[in-house]
Formats: sequence, structure tokens, C-alpha cells
Amino acid sequence: MTGGDAALDIRLAALDVRDVALDVRDVDFSYGRVQVLFGVGLTVFRGETVALLGANGAGKSTLLRVVSGLAAPTCGEVVYNGGDVTRLAAEKRIRRGIVQVTGGAATFPPLTVLENLRAGAYIYGRADAARRIDRAFALFPVLDERRKARAADLSGGQQQMLALALGLMHDPEVLVIDELTLGLAPIVVQQMVDVIRGLREQGLTMVIVEHTVDVALEIADRAVFMEKGRIRFAGTSTEFAGRPDLLRVAFLGG
Repeated sequence: MTGGDAALDIRLAALDVRDVALDVRDVDFSYGRVQVLFGVGLTVFRGETVALLGANGAGKSTLLRVVSGLAAPTCGEVVYNGGDVTRLAAEKRIRRGIVQVTGGAATFPPLTVLENLRAGAYIYGRADAARRIDRAFALFPVLDERRKARAADLSGGQQQMLALALGLMHDPEVLVIDELTLGLAPIVVQQMVDVIRGLREQGLTMVIVEHTVDVALEIADRAVFMEKGRIRFAGTSTEFAGRPDLLRVAFLGG
């Protein structure tokens, strides 16, 4: 165990129920007659970053959709800040502080960068919306430079930055990210990693599905490995790195 892992273990051991930001309890989910989640349980502490790993079809993205309210579980509970939000609609969860970012798919391609941000901030007053937009441009200067460009004309990395900026506009307490770096060039991946590190240092709670294992282990406090709709492993990033059997599946099947 490294010094960092020991410090994490001590910190988690000292936490009590008041420090639990998100608690997924015994969740099942089915697409029609096909069950894809089986009794999934996941506890995420406040300020923690958790990476969900596993092969395609393991249930990672479905679990994120259940957390964010985009999918309703067949049974089980989603508890956020001590309250049951299992049947709460996604837009209401956003107002409560659970926000999901799903790659560039979260943007509006025909609109400019600025129009995208204005659309994302429509629920806020004019002054508040302007403040949030300015903050997004400060966090992603390249978006400021391309504020008049259509989202459809942005690079893949810029579209991902815009999607993340749209999510962060809502001041989330729990940020859920599906496929943080999928299809991005290495230099852009590093830029995204730097942004996530900064958010982590600010104490933002995050649950991230990331197909690149090296990136996931670099940014996460804990790794959770899913297989066929079940959680097979949960531990520190270093502990996961010491499991070649799981690494093989994550590298080859993710």
C-alpha cells in the first residue's frame, strides 16, 4: 500500500453517514425483458472521485443514468445527501446538485458555443447566467476563443470541453461523467485530466466512466470494476492496478 492509499483509507475510515454524498442501494435495472443491473450497491463519499471500469456492456453507463435520473431502476434506491431521490426526475436532480455530462452528445450542434452556454443557463436570471458563462470561459479559454463557432464545427476535444462546461454551469455537488476522453487526442486528454484534477482539488464529488484505464487510475481515489451488471471489485486505484485479471478485461474489453 502506498502512502497515498494509506491516507485515503484513514480518511474514509473517519467518515460517517453525514459524509456520504451518494448511496446506490441494491439497484436492478432492465431494458424491457433484458436485465442489465443486478443488485448494484455503490457508496460515494463527499469530495471523492470514483472511476467506473469494465468491458463494454458491463452496465457502467446504465448505472450513471440511474444515478442522474435518466433511467428509473426496477428496484432499489438512490439516496443523495441522505434523501431518497429514486423517483425524482433528472431535471429536478440537476437543481438538487446531481449533474451528468455525456461527452459531446450533450451539446446543441447547430448553436454557437455562446448560444449553447446561454441555453444551458436559461433557468437562471440574466445576471446569474452571465456570471456562469464568464466562469465557463475562464475555465476553458479555448471556448472563449471560439464563442462564435457552431458546436458542430468544434473539434472532438472542444465539444467535450463544451459539454463539461455546460454541466459545471449548474454548480453540481455530484458530477457524473460518461466517457470523459473517448476519441480524444492525447494532448486533449491531458487537458481534460488537468481540469478534473482541479475540480477534485476543489472538493467536487465525481463518478466517472472512463475507458482508458491509465487515465481513470490517475484521476480517481477509488476504482469500481463492473462485469455483467454487477460490481466485482471496489478499492483504491493502486489496489486495482495490482489486479492483472481485472486490468486485462478493462484494457481489452473496455
